[in-house]
Amino acid sequence: MCIRVDGQKHSWLDRRTVRRLFYLVLILLSVTVTSSLLLSHVSLMISISALAALLYGLHLFYISVRAEHTTFTKLRPTRLEHHSLVGDILYHEEFLKLQDYHHHSGHIYDHVQRVSFIAYAISKLLSIDYHAAARGGLLHDFFLYDWREKKKADASRLTHGKEHPHIALENARLHFEVSHREADIIVKHMFPKTRQLPKYSESFIVSLSDKVAAIFEYLRHPFVTDSI
Repeated sequence: MCIRVDGQKHSWLDRRTVRRLFYLVLILLSVTVTSSLLLSHVSLMISISALAALLYGLHLFYISVRAEHTTFTKLRPTRLEHHSLVGDILYHEEFLKLQDYHHHSGHIYDHVQRVSFIAYAISKLLSIDYHAAARGGLLHDFFLYDWREKKKADASRLTHGKEHPHIALENARLHFEVSHREADIIVKHMFPKTRQLPKYSESFIVSLSDKVAAIFEYLRHPFVTDSI
């Protein structure tokens, strides 16, 4: 994916291009959700277009990494780097208690790790604050109770979905240093259910990553029907 100018190779694929591709996909997906309430065939066309744009962006990124372009090699997410960003949280004795609480198809501990890595990888690709995305994504469901039992006692079945982000933030601040960006990520991750508009791009990304992870977990175990 290079062009030659004066005998030298120049990559036309920069961070701004990939970032625009990503936001294009987000816009198309948002329009898909809205249009699905009106015209199903239009929704299908938009879905296909969104998927094509996403695959095209990922394809360009893959080619860039394989070609060893310096800019994109630095943007490549790795498990090792992700662990270095969140290791202190992962092995904290209070945070480890999340393994005792069921969530989707597994337990909360596995779910938040998945959300954290997805958000970190996307943010790294876009060259934004992947540190905040990784840590905020990991702490977004840091509540220590069985939400299914709470829902049984809640006639409206809405209390947990609106309250647990604030409970998670309170627990996070009790045990870790939490930046303003990370706090916004945690409190706004249930958008649009909680209605408060995320303040940062990383907050949108974690919210999206949370939904992607949930879909993956339910598809992996389709007979699990509990949801937040």
